[in-house]
Amino acid sequence: MSVQLRRAVTLLLAGLALMMLGAGAAFAVSSAAPAPISDFTAAVPDMPGKTWLDLLRQLFPDVIAASTSGIAATATKMTPLRSIGSADDDWVQCGDRIELRTLDARPVRLADRSYRIVTVAVPDDCAAPLALFDDTGKLVDAVNVKGDQHVSFSGSYLRELGPSGALVIVSNWHDNTSRSYDGTMLILARAEGLSSIGDVLALGSRDCAQGTSVGEESTVRVARGDAPFARIDVVVRRSVQKLAEDCKTGRGRPVIATFTGSWRWNAGKSAYEPHTKELDRLSGWNQKHF
Repeated sequence: MSVQLRRAVTLLLAGLALMMLGAGAAFAVSSAAPAPISDFTAAVPDMPGKTWLDLLRQLFPDVIAASTSGIAATATKMTPLRSIGSADDDWVQCGDRIELRTLDARPVRLADRSYRIVTVAVPDDCAAPLALFDDTGKLVDAVNVKGDQHVSFSGSYLRELGPSGALVIVSNWHDNTSRSYDGTMLILARAEGLSSIGDVLALGSRDCAQGTSVGEESTVRVARGDAPFARIDVVVRRSVQKLAEDCKTGRGRPVIATFTGSWRWNAGKSAYEPHTKELDRLSGWNQKHF
């Protein structure tokens, strides 16, 4: 289940009146998510003589296929990963046995060459590797994107930004009956490697003493433009709902507010530049009220 669905269900049970996250993109690579890969001994498409284990061995040197139900492979070692964006090295604690459950691989074209973005499903108390492989199966770059209890990727987590770059969207999240946290990481994939563009935080809370629930959802879109890299637009929609005495039933219509921001390519700096005053204002509001 995607983080958007998980959070929607949790917030609904907590009495939050929220809308589901919607994401649109002018440059969407694929609107349909491929099936997760659970047979790591299978051949990698368009890479003669290469299996998924061959690629993963560059991340997990001693990885071997497993026959246990629900586990595709195991390893005891992992290549050191740098954490980028809001990811945290404190979450890189995989223990002596690393169980690899499935992987997801998305083709992307960067600088007139084919690449693959690969993510691997591992236990929640371990790192979350995000890897970039070239068309020969060689590892170009790999990073840790885990910064919270759970990490997930939507069906359309990869978006084209132009002929030389792609956007990878990562969700770090946790929630309970009264609080939720959803951090959206924006990562730039180029032929040279992976780098952080920015981070967006959406929070949720139910305060029975105050009789109020607050929920926020983030939407990421890629806007077509003339620049070498497309503009990235983000909208955070905040819903404030008064609650009845049962702390579940909504009273009246929720008060809705939206906060927008964007990241635009700066050719002089060769980097994305934030234009996020409203999102920064929302962050300040959250720090004061949560």
